[in-house]
Amino acid sequence: MNLLDLFGGAGETDEVRAVATALAGMERDLHDAVQDHYEALGVDPPTDRQPVEERVEELCLLVEHHFQDDLWGFYAAEQAPEALENAEAARAHAGKSDAAWAETIEEWAEKAGSDDDVEAGGAERERADRYARDRFGVDLETFERHVVGWSRERTLKNALRAPIDADVRRIRLATEVIEELEE
Repeated sequence: MNLLDLFGGAGETDEVRAVATALAGMERDLHDAVQDHYEALGVDPPTDRQPVEERVEELCLLVEHHFQDDLWGFYAAEQAPEALENAEAARAHAGKSDAAWAETIEEWAEKAGSDDDVEAGGAERERADRYARDRFGVDLETFERHVVGWSRERTLKNALRAPIDADVRRIRLATEVIEELEE
């Protein structure tokens, strides 16, 4: 038995679910307060959030993937662009170094070959872009930003902080509007 066997189903433990429920509840309370604040200002309130139960499930899934050392799997399921296809194949490119990524672009450009839109001598990135679109369903820039630029740390941060960060931005925006009105 290894350590991961001990934590199988870690996302479904009562303790994890209790913490996830508390966090989701705090996020909901903050969001409700932001909506009330916007309404008091006479501004359309921000859209409603996902139900607390869905957020709890998302947080439990995060814990499960974290204990399985599979944050890429969580990212692919919850955070990656919807158009991204073949997430398991994309995993090989997640977080690649600049040098390794430059080699990959060369390989993809060679694999893309030529056609009427992009001549054989055409720009390497244009040919690699066509390969990315065909293989992964997204353009090269999107692939670079969301796959090559992927990191475990950013996945965790976004999973844990995104709802709170969104409401903090909304509060700051409302504060700016109030300050402008006072001038």
